[in-house]
Amino acid sequence: MKVKFAHISDAHLGAWRNERINELGYKAFEETVNIIIKEGVDFVIISGDLYDVTNPKVEVIDLATRELKKLKDREIPVYGICGSHDFSPSNKSMIRPLITAGLFINVSEGNLMENGKLKLDFYQDQKTQIKLTGLRARKRSLEIEDYRILDIKSLESEIGPKIFILHTMLSELKPKEYKDMESAPKSLLPQNFDYYAGGHLHKTLPEKLRVKEFYYDIDRKNNIVYSGCIFPTDFREFETIKSGGFCIISGEMNGNQLGLKVKYIPVRVIDVENISLDCTNKSVTEVQDLLKESLSSKNFKGKIVTIRLFGPISSGKTYDIKSNEIIQNLKDLGAFEVLVNKNALTTVEYQSISVSTGFSKEEIETTLIKEHASKVRISDFPTAKMEKKIYQLLGALGTERQIGTKVMNYNESLKQAFLGIFEIQKSKEPKQ
Repeated sequence: MKVKFAHISDAHLGAWRNERINELGYKAFEETVNIIIKEGVDFVIISGDLYDVTNPKVEVIDLATRELKKLKDREIPVYGICGSHDFSPSNKSMIRPLITAGLFINVSEGNLMENGKLKLDFYQDQKTQIKLTGLRARKRSLEIEDYRILDIKSLESEIGPKIFILHTMLSELKPKEYKDMESAPKSLLPQNFDYYAGGHLHKTLPEKLRVKEFYYDIDRKNNIVYSGCIFPTDFREFETIKSGGFCIISGEMNGNQLGLKVKYIPVRVIDVENISLDCTNKSVTEVQDLLKESLSSKNFKGKIVTIRLFGPISSGKTYDIKSNEIIQNLKDLGAFEVLVNKNALTTVEYQSISVSTGFSKEEIETTLIKEHASKVRISDFPTAKMEKKIYQLLGALGTERQIGTKVMNYNESLKQAFLGIFEIQKSKEPKQ
């Protein structure tokens, strides 16, 4: 049986505060859908984080609805899961209207059985007969706990061609630059699936997928693929990947016979120019002169320009280097948009920071938790256990109050969650 499907992930529609850059992200998503239609795929997989937040702006929802309807009108079903950004513990995610309208088929449905195991349902694609299931993500990678209670036997014993969708970083595949990010061992994944459609990483894995015209052969030992993001979602991604894309998977899926190939499809909607200047031991005036020299010989017309200034300056203050002036000068030269990063620019008097710059908010959060957990000294609470407790606490604090729930009851549930997380026994009140 021949099959052809698209694997996309981490669109993060509406991720930027800068609306002009958001428009480029929307354009990248539209282009992705157009290519998918042109390729004539059997179905589409979205491995989480279609939206950047649970409740995006109306314009973002309208865009996603319009584009996914194009696929439905051409009888191309979309199967997917919620990612850590568009998941809602109270089921208030704006993915839900897409599900109701039949534009998005959630394959992460399941039931908690009496033995405490989580049994996931399979959804069978009508055209190809391929079975799909997966596990949605939660904030701060808390879905790792759900992997530990999966009914693995029912998943592995399911016969026929099948695909598992995940939005979790796997420890064995984790790139060096993500070393501090929470991850799960591959051993937690159910075995005997033909393809694992990964999300959450904003770069492709294997990395060589981005090599021009490269095809990656899928076999039983190498069938986990991360398609990367559709469009850069932060400053660092404009520096490293510059543009996003997705994957097209095609070939044979006949039980024991597996002959799939993966091809990465880049989606470039704008050119990016990166400038990085080491300002160590330079005065503010010298930095400005160096910057002027670096900008004088380049063509910025119609491009996004990123400027990273780093190192301790010898005199003056970092705020003396005016970002607004830099931005306006480059826009006058025709730049589409300019992003200036001075986070690693310091004075000689102040160089010490606890978190490396240029990382995402999730990576910074993870690093800070590790740093502070190692400094806390509580009896019977080793560092690793303390880290886990902090994540559990953040998860509890992130639980939304359900409609109709009184504030008093909601606050009491938070208090009980706190006591349970830190294994605190509520003392009995003394008798009068």
